Amino acid sequence: MTAVVGWEKAESIDDVLERMASIEATLPHDDGVAYFNRMYSEVTRLVSLAVDGQSFEAGEFLERLDVHFANLFFEAYAADLAGTEISPAWAPLFEGRKRENTHPVQFALAGMNAHICHDLPIAVIHTCQEIAVVPECGTPQHSDFTRTNDVLADAQEEIKLWFSSGAVATVDRLAGRVDDGFAAFGIHVARAAAWTTSEILWGLTDNPRLDKLFRGGLRRTVELTSRGILL
Repeated sequence: MTAVVGWEKAESIDDVLERMASIEATLPHDDGVAYFNRMYSEVTRLVSLAVDGQSFEAGEFLERLDVHFANLFFEAYAADLAGTEISPAWAPLFEGRKRENTHPVQFALAGMNAHICHDLPIAVIHTCQEIAVVPECGTPQHSDFTRTNDVLADAQEEIKLWFSSGAVATVDRLAGRVDDGFAAFGIHVARAAAWTTSEILWGLTDNPRLDKLFRGGLRRTVELTSRGILL
């Protein structure tokens, strides 16, 4: 297997896709983290193409959000490589990545749960701080964030086909399980909740104690959900 490149933060979408390709080349094909990374790479590629071909009000926001968002996954991956503690939100996927009798879509959904429900609101905060805007409903940033749901819905259909065909489906006899899994997750609802969470976090900026408590509760809630997904 190839060595993993340095894990300094990605600065562009091209960096993000390059690092995902490095992870893909490093991990065994049937590794649970590899299944999530493969799906995430494809979604990133599709969303990037769609955003490039459409007119968004706050294109800079979306591009920087994608980078900050991906860096949180890379941070968890790097911590696991180094043998250091990773966020409880990511622990179920990394701990259970070699579990037998676990369907690839379960690994993918556990990763989506950690990344969207936990990482996405944090990425929104990082992005808003960087470009000096407030995460509020009705802003151009929120409008574009919501509009990307349509892009993600199209990407999700392609990802479902990937899980339902070829070697993945042959091994796991999926078909209906894939549809059920993605439908149960509800990516639109999860992303809407992530935005609301980002507004709460923004409001807690001046209250470190409550911010710490809220983030801790968020991590543990996401952890428990992912453990349920992997049962």
